[in-house]
Amino acid sequence: MPTNLQASVARLSATVLFSLFSAAAAFAQSDMTFEADQAFERRGYHEAAREYVALYAKIKSDVALKAYCAFQAGESYRLHHEPEMATEWYDKAIGLKHGDRNSMVFLVYGDALRDQEAFDEAIEMYARYQNAGGDSNVAESRIENADLAAIMIEEPESRYIVEPMVLLNSASYDFCPTFTGKKQDELVFASSRESATGTDEDPITGQAYMDLFHSDMDKKGRWSEPEPLGNTICTVHNEGSATFDSDSKVIYFTRCMDMDGSNLACDIYMAKKQGVSYGASSALGLINREENDSSQVGHPTLSPDDNILIFASDMPGGFGGKDLWYVEAVEGSFEGAVPQNLGANINTAGDDLFPHYRDNGDLYWSTNGREGLGALNLWKAEGREGKLAFAEPTALPYPLNSASDDFAISFRDGMEEGMFTSNRVGGKGVDDLYSFKLPPLEFCYQAYVYDYDTGMPIEGATVTLESNDGSSNAFTSDGEGELSLCDGEIGENMTFNVDVAAEGYIGTGDLVTTAGLTESTTLAREYLLKEIVLNKEYDMPVVLYPLGSAELLVDESVNSSDSLNYLVDLLERNENLVIQLEAHTDSRGSASANKKLSQDRAETCVNYLQEKGVAAARLVPVGYGEDALLISDAEINRMAAEDREMAHQRNRRTVFKIIRFDYKPGE
Repeated sequence: MPTNLQASVARLSATVLFSLFSAAAAFAQSDMTFEADQAFERRGYHEAAREYVALYAKIKSDVALKAYCAFQAGESYRLHHEPEMATEWYDKAIGLKHGDRNSMVFLVYGDALRDQEAFDEAIEMYARYQNAGGDSNVAESRIENADLAAIMIEEPESRYIVEPMVLLNSASYDFCPTFTGKKQDELVFASSRESATGTDEDPITGQAYMDLFHSDMDKKGRWSEPEPLGNTICTVHNEGSATFDSDSKVIYFTRCMDMDGSNLACDIYMAKKQGVSYGASSALGLINREENDSSQVGHPTLSPDDNILIFASDMPGGFGGKDLWYVEAVEGSFEGAVPQNLGANINTAGDDLFPHYRDNGDLYWSTNGREGLGALNLWKAEGREGKLAFAEPTALPYPLNSASDDFAISFRDGMEEGMFTSNRVGGKGVDDLYSFKLPPLEFCYQAYVYDYDTGMPIEGATVTLESNDGSSNAFTSDGEGELSLCDGEIGENMTFNVDVAAEGYIGTGDLVTTAGLTESTTLAREYLLKEIVLNKEYDMPVVLYPLGSAELLVDESVNSSDSLNYLVDLLERNENLVIQLEAHTDSRGSASANKKLSQDRAETCVNYLQEKGVAAARLVPVGYGEDALLISDAEINRMAAEDREMAHQRNRRTVFKIIRFDYKPGE
């Protein structure tokens, strides 16, 4: 794709060190290469490649000049995004010892190999660049990134599904998709395909000048054959990179003027929709062209409320090559607004391009100023409270980013899907459109209900799930004690209160959540239900009391209130149970005092349960004192001294028995 924001891109120089351009110019060996060098310097890479290849064939004896032409041909092809041709010509240059004169050939050769996902060969070239005297930091960074890219492509961690838009892509440049329409079912993108306006060839690309094309999605999700957007938008100049207001009534787009084969400055234009077409377009005038006729302006995107326009520009006052800037609307218009830089949190010393202000407030863009898989990578900064407040940027994962150039992402409003542009391996043209979709996580709740004592499955158990979204589902276990809830019925960030009940058993409960899960997961649970046996002593979480007191003990070691909450939950889930709550002491102290203390403790527990909403008719407090010891004094006396206190502690217990299971709420 062309540079200088031509056709609203400015990415041909994305991977090139600025020093490389000056080095290339300094290496011009004779007047013989003057025209080719001039074409290269004005970024006419298609024309330059043709010139250097022709010169290479003509030169017979001057090895240094022949090597220079081979290297420059490789550079022209690489910057024209033809990495296969670039590697062929770099190889010729290295064979003619050009690496002895310019170590940069190894670096850019490595970049071209990386773009083709030939990571091992790329790493070899980066090492040769370093050994030839190149910048060690640059070489080591490239090697590290190539290693990382190879791993991420081999073992992708992302759930994104990326597919080429085969029916929309052409053999030319297709880039900068944006969605519009109430249903987000209209697509506008830039292309240099043969059906573009005019018959002239752009000297930068060697293809037609670029136009904006549109395509509509039918009810089956198929896109129509792309057509030019209309003659008020599409001209014999380059048009690209568009955005629409929230009502899809105003289009803002980039137009780069061309006069007699000379590329002039790019500006942002706007046009209003009139029926099914657009009225005349006009420049926003974000730069005073009488004072500055060289700075480029393009890549517009609107904030969700239509009041802020973010764009890319190399105007003075930035942090690097091309920065993201913004203007605010005054009485609904951006015309003549004063641009402000978006700041160092977003912009880098490199090129920051192709912003997309998503409807949820997140900002996406592409940059070559941050470390990533390829030269030009997609980045994201989540929106925060306040105007243009964004979190620390993060790179998008593979396969959205690749070892090639990835840019101009656009989301459909309210959806985790959209399109972006890439020149990755396997494309149809130079740049291609790719769709992406983040499929929802798939969750399955799978439960098994067993008898606590026998381990046998319980058939006919009822499991009820009440979700935080208000929905409720009830299931019955089969002969294997199994039941499940799957098939997309459990979504992300959902929480369920689970109630498990079976006739003749003490019911139980659970809390199941998908919050925080980042992978599809089967939420497997086993529930062990205890059979109801009247007058059987059931254990419960430990309840303790201060010495000689009936108050509930709460300290660093135990929270007796929480222990009793176990009974609150059990009785709420089993509304038919009536329990006898029993308190026991050890044998130390007088029997009468122990009896009274245990009765007071049992009543303390019952009072707590009543405060939590348990009906008094379901609770019978009984203090046994030392009448029902688990371990007799005789047994304790036979124990080692250090074990005796633990035995007394086992005797000092609070337990419950089920004495009825026919209670009816309200009786």
